[in-house]
Amino acid sequence: MQFTARRQKLRDLCAVFLFLFLLPYACSLIFGGEDACRETLAVPASEGPMVACDGKAGTLLLPLEEYVEGALAASIPPEYEMETLKAQAVILRTLCLKAGETAEVISAASVGQRYLDAEQRRILWGEDYEEKQSRMEEAVRQTEGLVLTCGGELLEPAYFQLSAGKTRDGKEVLGEGYEYLVSVDCSHDVEAEDYSQSVVLSEERFRRTLGCGSEGKILLTRDSADYVLYVDTEAGRMSGESFRDLFGLSSSCFVLEQEGDSIRLTSRGIGHGLGFCQNEADRRAAQGEDYMELLSDFFKGAKIRKI
Repeated sequence: MQFTARRQKLRDLCAVFLFLFLLPYACSLIFGGEDACRETLAVPASEGPMVACDGKAGTLLLPLEEYVEGALAASIPPEYEMETLKAQAVILRTLCLKAGETAEVISAASVGQRYLDAEQRRILWGEDYEEKQSRMEEAVRQTEGLVLTCGGELLEPAYFQLSAGKTRDGKEVLGEGYEYLVSVDCSHDVEAEDYSQSVVLSEERFRRTLGCGSEGKILLTRDSADYVLYVDTEAGRMSGESFRDLFGLSSSCFVLEQEGDSIRLTSRGIGHGLGFCQNEADRRAAQGEDYMELLSDFFKGAKIRKI
């Protein structure tokens, strides 16, 4: 009986300790709600660079190559030529390591490319999941550890979907240090189905959104690739990219046309127009260029090295 009493007392003591241990967690669930759950950090066992991605369940730390695979799936059509996919994988890996030069853990937000997890890819690709996933895996595997450098330093290799006819000059748009973003002929991009897109607004709404009066002049300053660098109104100056975001345009290569009491905004191309043009690269890949040649086309003086 004495032994039984001691055992019961021990069980009671363990129950008290367990309650005290779980109390903070229980309180966080009760009072913190969904936000408290999002603070969970999942850390897989891995060596090498890690990328932090924010998701529904919280912040997930992913090995670099795993992140590149999911970012690749989110950033380029899986039907593109394998050499185009491989070039894009090298670009994404380079951006990751560039973003992580001053941080112990790389932030996906600083890379600027969202990540699609396996479940999202399955939903997106449906019955074609296995085939398209295999292509993503192959592109990442065949370029594992490869990055773009110039003068021994990692590049910031910009990319976009479709040009307005040629890529933009990096120095002209961004200034010193971006000379490797050269203007490349992409005249075949005009053949793309979604090359030109239009938005029509009432003039009153257009000017109200822009913050200028009904009679105020609107001046557009363009670069050598015909993209709008600046938009000047009586309200001040904004960049062409800010104007593009304000009106939901596909690119900052646009024209304004008066149509009665309306304004038509017509844009050409898709994306900011700097660096690697995926559509033109895929055309060149179909003609036989490999991923190293593609990267050399769009990034002047770039070298590919293994990390």
